[in-house]
Amino acid sequence: MVRPQVLIIGGGVAGLCAAIVCERARVSWRLLEASERIGGRVSSRTVDGCTIDHGFAVLLSSYSEIARFIDWDALDLRALRSGARVWTGERFCGISHPLVHPAGAVAGLFSGLLSMRDIAALLPMALGAAWGVRIPDPDARSGISTEQVLLKRGVSRKLMDSFFRPFFGGVFLDPTLGYDAAPFAWRLSLFARGRATLPRRGMGAISEQLRRALPQESHSQVLMKCGAQSIGSDQAAAGWAVTDAAGQIHSAQQVIVACDAHSARKLLPSLPARRWCRTVTMTWRVKTSHCPASLRRPELLLDGTGGGPINHAVSPTSVWPDYAPRGESLVSGSVVDPNLCELSDAELESRCRTQLEGWFGSTVGEWTHVATERIAQALPRQHPEDLALRPSMRHAAGLWIAGDHVSDGSIEGAMRSGRLAAESACEALRGT
Repeated sequence: MVRPQVLIIGGGVAGLCAAIVCERARVSWRLLEASERIGGRVSSRTVDGCTIDHGFAVLLSSYSEIARFIDWDALDLRALRSGARVWTGERFCGISHPLVHPAGAVAGLFSGLLSMRDIAALLPMALGAAWGVRIPDPDARSGISTEQVLLKRGVSRKLMDSFFRPFFGGVFLDPTLGYDAAPFAWRLSLFARGRATLPRRGMGAISEQLRRALPQESHSQVLMKCGAQSIGSDQAAAGWAVTDAAGQIHSAQQVIVACDAHSARKLLPSLPARRWCRTVTMTWRVKTSHCPASLRRPELLLDGTGGGPINHAVSPTSVWPDYAPRGESLVSGSVVDPNLCELSDAELESRCRTQLEGWFGSTVGEWTHVATERIAQALPRQHPEDLALRPSMRHAAGLWIAGDHVSDGSIEGAMRSGRLAAESACEALRGT
């Protein structure tokens, strides 16, 4: 093989975006991917005719980085309703974005979820998030937790536990409200300015479109099942040498390590260890005619009691019927409590069914289990002390790091980090 100018390790969205940047800059590149598929954690698979995303996730229409790489129209997006329905222990109560669905916000007041004190605390937050002069810096850190900020702003403990904890617990995959207030503010702004959407063909369509953005003739430069084992200097060629699992050496002037934090640390032991948030997502199928009415609406359902194990649930087919065969609906429930994620598949599925029977009745027993998605390293944790450990994008001369552990822990953050690392590598090549 001809020696590339840039070697990219990792075929997730960060690595794919880095490859696209190199391609556009007419810089030769090669990408090494350890698994047999591209996309990393942004992927989908088909099980018995059903589209199963690798853990429940959404694509926010307010993401700005996406447009650099993705054709929004080609994804064929549909949105969930802004807000959520919260299980109080007896019934579901709606809570809506006051600027998008003002009537829903008023209904939340009468349902008992919101107090006048909460309305007074939330309205300035909503106005600032939606119409603020600027969107918060996605890579900023405040050094204080989200819980501290919410308490300071006068949000009641009841609303924090019934709405903020499960809603943003699903976003950060962390039910503690301990994540840094800066990434919380950024996400609050994104939710206020946009909608949570699902692509018609699943979240994996994002990675597939990134792959298709690379010219057909360059696809031979994407080496699958070719994980990197070590990185060392290539003094003879004034660059870096990467040894793969088969013992083959790949050398390049510039190397971008675009794999997850755990894999990156195996290659570069000097990187700090990061803590992870995990999740388990279970999916069931049911005849649409037997699907509960609350699951036929494109709304997120939250466990406002904290009883679990499901933190949030949704029916992907309420957004896109194409996720399941005609006449059937899918129900997806996600667990984010790290202790409950340790349970066996059988035990966890049994507990989830019991919880859902409390929500929807005994007909849950007729649902057919389709898939269980376990993601032990779903997102890097983003508490203040975690953000202080973020590595610098430039690790050494000609050696760059990308991924959601370098930037914000999101699809947007991974894409941005891949772009910035590749732009830096290309600029370094132009300077040589």
